[in-house]
Amino acid sequence: MKSKNFTSKPEKSRQVNDLIKKMKRQIRINGGQHTATQHYVSNYGYIPLWILVKVLSFGIVSEMFTILKKEDQQAICEIYHVTVEELTTYLPILANYRNLCAHEDIVYDNRTQRDIEDTVYHQLLKLEKEDGEYKYGKNDLFALIIIMKQVLKYEDFLNMTLELEKIISNLEYNLSIISIDKILNIMGFPKNWKELSTIERSVDINE
Repeated sequence: MKSKNFTSKPEKSRQVNDLIKKMKRQIRINGGQHTATQHYVSNYGYIPLWILVKVLSFGIVSEMFTILKKEDQQAICEIYHVTVEELTTYLPILANYRNLCAHEDIVYDNRTQRDIEDTVYHQLLKLEKEDGEYKYGKNDLFALIIIMKQVLKYEDFLNMTLELEKIISNLEYNLSIISIDKILNIMGFPKNWKELSTIERSVDINE
């Protein structure tokens, strides 16, 4: 909750101060719902970050990453084996999809404002290109799946894929006017999308 813990870049100073104000507001609004938050405020006069995140929105956590000190950003990215630039792109996309889901908005045909960079997974799946650019997995729902592949453990991503397969199979069973292939195409899913779950995470690390 102190500005000295964030980047010292002059052009970021206003954003740092604004974000601290946002976090304090979230504590006032949501702090009472969490026993641990009340405990630290009452007994120690501060809230450690691992407790604070329980009352922060995903959007604020996403913004917080962009104003951390460079060494802190790099330490976080080492855990997920991604670059600072990649995670800076991924977090707002994750926050956007989280908000769409939370507000029961349409997700399957959503397109993000910013494309994700090409990954080893685009290459290994041999995704189709058009004018030198990948047609799938850039700003569509499949791009979100690729992000999840980047940041989740192998077993967690595999379990997520199995759940996704069940949902898609159930949808296909209930479709009568439009084909599941057309729906998947709108989602940006290539025909071999399931193969993503079989690729070991270490492949990306060793590239």
